[in-house]
Amino acid sequence: MIESRALNALQEALEVASRGMTMDILRAVGGLGAFLLGLNLLVEGLKGLAGPALRDSLARFTRSPLSGAITGAVATVSVQSSSAITVMAVGFVSATLITFPQALGLIFGANVGTTATGWLVSLIGFKLDLASVLAPAVLAGVVLRMLAQGRARHAGWALAGFGLMFSGLAGMQAAMVVFAEHVSPAAFPPIRSSAGSSRLVLES
Repeated sequence: MIESRALNALQEALEVASRGMTMDILRAVGGLGAFLLGLNLLVEGLKGLAGPALRDSLARFTRSPLSGAITGAVATVSVQSSSAITVMAVGFVSATLITFPQALGLIFGANVGTTATGWLVSLIGFKLDLASVLAPAVLAGVVLRMLAQGRARHAGWALAGFGLMFSGLAGMQAAMVVFAEHVSPAAFPPIRSSAGSSRLVLES
């Protein structure tokens, strides 16, 4: 009797966990879709904004790998997010506003700026939640797209895409937290060598 009750309780717990994991997977897939849609909107908006003035401004800050790295690092420290700078660099390349080598300098600088961001947060005790800050930007961008004219319409599309991308990233991060508790290098099976001895390639 006691064993049957324990078995039933275990089955119910497994069903609840399975439903919760299924919802997390759906949230992660939805976040990925929002991220990809936002990237497409960002690129379309940047293509509409592309002009000599914008190209010259970007070229001035990315004319060499060193200047691009410095620009990426300073921008990362300013917004406290290397993801934002990396995404913008990808968008600039997709919109043909900068070249791929110029984007590499920005991305390298963004990775360097991430270390300085940690020091800045420890000094001022404040971490900017970019996903929450940019959430209203989606609505603002859509309103601009619907009501504005000329370049402002394209700016609204780019703004909405930028905000939607980070909403998607935040959704994916929140949904994947549960998997971080179960997926680790120690959870993977050992790899068998030709001699039959087992060894782990990754160690926790």
